[in-house]
Amino acid sequence: MESFPPDEQHIQEMQRRLGQRIMQLRKGRGWSQDTFAHLAGLNRAYPNKIEKAKVDLRFSTLVRIANVFDMTVDSLLTFDWHAASDPGKSK
Repeated sequence: MESFPPDEQHIQEMQRRLGQRIMQLRKGRGWSQDTFAHLAGLNRAYPNKIEKAKVDLRFSTLVRIANVFDMTVDSLLTFDWHAASDPGKSK
């Protein structure tokens, strides 16, 4: 069972997994980070920081990202948070 509120390590892991999800969505559309940044109205360097979990995303940024992928914020955030996110790891 998860504790509430989540500790900093748990939050960082969630940010890392969200960054991976955004990267998968971006690559699935064949977009470079520059193209994605342009479409989402983000600074050119920001997608790299998002994908590497170096930033704490604001809600307004999540809205922009979801919009670029033609989805809602809740669908952007809906994925298996507990799944092994490293393809080399076993479940």
